[in-house]
Amino acid sequence: QLQQVMMNLLQNGFDAVGQHAAPRIWVSIDQADGMARVVLRDNGPGIPPEHLLRIFDPFFTTKPVGKGTGLGLSISYGIVEQHGGRLSARNAESDAERGGAEFVLELPLAPQA
Repeated sequence: QLQQVMMNLLQNGFDAVGQHAAPRIWVSIDQADGMARVVLRDNGPGIPPEHLLRIFDPFFTTKPVGKGTGLGLSISYGIVEQHGGRLSARNAESDAERGGAEFVLELPLAPQA
């Protein structure tokens, strides 16, 4: 299930940067406070502010008809919650190199044996 979440986030990033002259996706991973944190950022157009509140709603999509069901982020959000984690979205800082959208996936670390 978590692999499905990562694939969905990456595919959305690739879709977002598809028309960009120099498409880029950055992935960073760290841990703090008992949580693993994965940040996926692209240099696409970003998420319009009015869509940020609905981005995880079922059937909400900004993709053209026939290109998306609007279920990927909703399903991903549910999977992450079932694993005790959090999934959030925001726009990255705007500069020529970075810009775009940023998704943050946080999951609890497994207890130490």
